[in-house]
Amino acid sequence: MAVMTLAQIMSHATRLAQDARTPTSQVSEYANLAIGIVGQNDGIEHAPKETVAFASTSTSDNRLAFPTDYDYAIGLKLGVPTSWSTATSRDTRWEPLTKVPPAWNDPYQSSQSGQPRDYGEFATWFELMPSPNSAYSVEMRYMRKTSEYTASTATPPFDEQWHWAIALKTAELLSANNSDFTNESANRARYRTYLSELRPDQGKKRMDGRGAYVTVAWRRR
Repeated sequence: MAVMTLAQIMSHATRLAQDARTPTSQVSEYANLAIGIVGQNDGIEHAPKETVAFASTSTSDNRLAFPTDYDYAIGLKLGVPTSWSTATSRDTRWEPLTKVPPAWNDPYQSSQSGQPRDYGEFATWFELMPSPNSAYSVEMRYMRKTSEYTASTATPPFDEQWHWAIALKTAELLSANNSDFTNESANRARYRTYLSELRPDQGKKRMDGRGAYVTVAWRRR
């Protein structure tokens, strides 16, 4: 697959839409809209969108704000120091937190405190349950939102196999903008056909069902 820049995507889209009239700035808007549509396509994960952020809790405060580019959670881990005898622990044990629905009737400051075991998403923050009884580190693994792209040399934040899908979706949107229903329908069909031929990133992760194993062999000298 070929990596495409924003300029190349726009060029292919205007050709497929048979559109030489729409201003470049407007074509860029539709290309960014197409990037968002492909990025949020139901059932499709995009590995390059996966990222990690770290935060810390404070005693009795069970809310952690989402990162500014947060889309949805992959998982949270709690960093538990192996010793509370010093201000900073040399070793930290990372324990996964279980995602649960946040309770609507819970007060902001929970009456129960301890080492958090669960978390829930609510509004623009995570809620840890129970409320932390001390300061903990939290590792957040999440999918980030796509940003708006304006530079002609910028490339979409997905694997290159999705770049042609973005061009096709941009062409569909341009055709709709021009009330060209024939080209709109044709480019929508091209887009759907192309999507059916791709292997999503989560499918690639499951390609080898045996998994990867490393065997250590000890040899006597």
